[in-house]
Amino acid sequence: MNYNHSGARRGELLTGKPKRILDPSAGLSAPASSSPQSPYVYNQQVGSMPMNSGPPPEYGFNMPEQTPPSYGFSTAPMPGYNPNDTRTEGFTTPQFATQLLAEPMVTNMAVQYGNALVGSGKQQLEKYVPVTALKYYFAVDTDYVIAKLSLLFFPFTQRDWSVKYEQDGPLQPRYERNAPDLYIPTMAFLTYVVIAGLALGTQERFTPEQLGILASSALAWGIIELIVHTITLYVMNLDTSLRTLDLLAYCGYKYVGVNIAVFLSLIFQQLGYYVVLLYFSISLAFFLIRSLKLRVIPEGHSSYTASGNKRRLYFILFIASIQPLLMWWLSFHLIPSKAT
Repeated sequence: MNYNHSGARRGELLTGKPKRILDPSAGLSAPASSSPQSPYVYNQQVGSMPMNSGPPPEYGFNMPEQTPPSYGFSTAPMPGYNPNDTRTEGFTTPQFATQLLAEPMVTNMAVQYGNALVGSGKQQLEKYVPVTALKYYFAVDTDYVIAKLSLLFFPFTQRDWSVKYEQDGPLQPRYERNAPDLYIPTMAFLTYVVIAGLALGTQERFTPEQLGILASSALAWGIIELIVHTITLYVMNLDTSLRTLDLLAYCGYKYVGVNIAVFLSLIFQQLGYYVVLLYFSISLAFFLIRSLKLRVIPEGHSSYTASGNKRRLYFILFIASIQPLLMWWLSFHLIPSKAT
């Protein structure tokens, strides 16, 4: 009986049982032998393949080597990231602050708040320091300073000692040379400290601490003098137009004579010092008597009694007489002795 391969093929198709091909390369290889093949032929062929030390053959796909994907946080730096930058996104940048301040509404609010703060500060300062009154005493110019210094040294030729007034008060010193000021006493006090240091330096007695001691000592004596005059007015029950700053200005003019006397002592020794001190003491006393008389005993004031006028006169003489003593006390230790 002849075996028909085509018939068998038709029989397989009819029965629905296709033949299982285990080796996909069987159809491409040489015709198989007539001996039956084991179902494990493919595995045996693979197992019997010689080992090759080279790279394995590529079967259609070229898979490049790559690192396995990371399933956590990426360690690569992000673009624009700076590890040294510790700023957080919640804070404003300088550019944002600049843009915010450039807004008209914000600027107006800041200006209004600043004006209100300055106004409240001025009110608190006015309670303790009379800023407005101090402006009056420092309202001077060069002409006034020259005229006032000449009046201090040569008051004997002065005829009119009255102070002119406006509707709201006396004229400023720049318009009235008989008005008291604090500019000349302040500058004279600072000059006194400098000249005292110069005088001590020429005598090889200067130390940096001496300047502080001289300045604090002179300031303390000025405060004591002002307190004594104020208490005297209160105890004697004198009603005058003098203010505390007026007394401070009149008592501060003595530093002008002290400076001239100490400076001339560097040239003429003790003789120049005592001559200038004596002359300026007389001129300053005359100046204070004439200036304070119109402030303490006004002319034509009918309400003052004879006893009251005597007390006022004693007060004027007390101020005028104590100035030479204070001038000597503040400057005698700066004068070189005869031995030097």
